[in-house]
Amino acid sequence: MDLFHDFDPAKCRECGECFHQCPVMTLPLERAKEERRRLNRGEGSEYVLRHCTSCFACNFTCPENCNPAQQILDIWHAEYLERGMPLRARYYDPNTTPNFRTYVVERMPDDERAMVEKWKDRSPAREIFYPGCNFTTVPYLAKTGLLEGVEIRGSLDMCCGETYYRMGLYDEVRTVARRLEAYFNGMGVKRMIIPCTAGRNMFTNVLPRFGVTFNFEIEHMLPWLWRRIESGEIQIRRKLNMTVTIQESCYGKMFGEGYMDLPRKILQRIGVTVREEELARERTLCCGIAGGFSIRSGYHPWDITRATFRTLNMAKRSGADAIAVYCAGCLQMLTVGQIAHPFNNMPVYHVLELLQMAIGEEPARLNRKRGRTMFAGVMRHQLPVVLSGKRFRISVRENV
Repeated sequence: MDLFHDFDPAKCRECGECFHQCPVMTLPLERAKEERRRLNRGEGSEYVLRHCTSCFACNFTCPENCNPAQQILDIWHAEYLERGMPLRARYYDPNTTPNFRTYVVERMPDDERAMVEKWKDRSPAREIFYPGCNFTTVPYLAKTGLLEGVEIRGSLDMCCGETYYRMGLYDEVRTVARRLEAYFNGMGVKRMIIPCTAGRNMFTNVLPRFGVTFNFEIEHMLPWLWRRIESGEIQIRRKLNMTVTIQESCYGKMFGEGYMDLPRKILQRIGVTVREEELARERTLCCGIAGGFSIRSGYHPWDITRATFRTLNMAKRSGADAIAVYCAGCLQMLTVGQIAHPFNNMPVYHVLELLQMAIGEEPARLNRKRGRTMFAGVMRHQLPVVLSGKRFRISVRENV
């Protein structure tokens, strides 16, 4: 199934299943049908266009394979071209400085900042571990024998453009695609291991649609780790007696059930019991940041907070001891959300950290401290302009 082709209005029967089964909106069927008709007639839908998190779940539930998510991205794209973005979104633009990631990196301990600087190396490398922007803000995750001998290359400047795509900012994605093509070709990369499922989706399914070619093999970190566990290269030295619920990456569904099984297999192998949430796998809720992706939200902190709280509440209802994630962005978002959440202090672990514990290492566990820094940056740089009526246009340089 092609999950990224254009929306096909001729195939749409306006059955409403896209919004009825949406894990975020869960509209009553008759309301869902009406909102679908409004979008198809070009009348817009304030509710859908504000609350959609572009998680692509509707593409899976559409019985006609119309790709309704693409229609919403197209509408957001047109709105951006007409009006630009609310000023409050500037702090979340990966190509504006300061932003919510640069603020964190600038305040990391010296040893972590040295790691990030080293990763900027652009000398030739055939095989690399590409951290992506989210992993770059938590470089302490790389302090493990699990990544020993791996050449880590990447920087915040080399973001894959995933947030631009999920906001419908196609021109910006096209510029990012050309930048990345030149970057990887310049290093002569032939194989990439990537810890970010969103990044893997961008490189394999999205960026090639914007006219670029990546001449290298791409493998996500999860199958890479699982293969090494199966071969005995990674030795499990102790079993962890705990239960977790899994926060799925929004993009896990793009790679099928076998892919989403991988974190569960790894956790089972190290003695962790998984308690599934009410909405899991294809219907999982976003960690929260995508609650602000719509142009009409523009990263409004209320929308993001509400989305994160809903996810944290669902995790709590699972009865698990902790939350396990395999996305560094989810690790940060859920941790930041817990700063404001009065009733959820469940530990949030990246799968790498749990695997570290199983091989006898002691993970750094800096996510709470990192979350407080990220929260402080939002309060300092975004909060003062939340109510501003001003708008701006994003500027992405092709060469960095």
